[in-house]
Amino acid sequence: MAMAASAGATTLSGKAEAIDGDSLVINGHQIRLFGADAFEYHQTCGHMKCGAIAADTMRQLVEGRTVTCEKQDTDRYGRTVAICKTKCSPTLTCDLAQEMVRRGLAVAFRHYSMVYVPDETAAKRAHAGAWAHGFDAPQTWRQQHPRTTS
Repeated sequence: MAMAASAGATTLSGKAEAIDGDSLVINGHQIRLFGADAFEYHQTCGHMKCGAIAADTMRQLVEGRTVTCEKQDTDRYGRTVAICKTKCSPTLTCDLAQEMVRRGLAVAFRHYSMVYVPDETAAKRAHAGAWAHGFDAPQTWRQQHPRTTS
């Protein structure tokens, strides 16, 4: 793993392990994706197991790939909050949070950033992922199910 500091920013890079739909570990460093809030592992959206699908999708996106994360902040749990990217194909680099929002497996976390709102709007219009089934926002679901969150 490489860690570099430049102009107050920290970059983490290496093989990542998905914890859930919006959290990763790179060489022992816990990372929360900036600007997106994925469904919790036990959360369902209608009949869709949206939380489990979000976690599985994140695993597929990072499996065997190098992920590079640019630190934006630190959350109240001490995790690095970062914009994380990886190669989705030989010629395409994907922003992981943006990809999860586009697929309807996360929502834009408006409390912290508006950057993924256009992607959420497009996912909603396309009935992508959970948008086809109806759901409670992950933040609302966590408040209603405090013992089952990941």
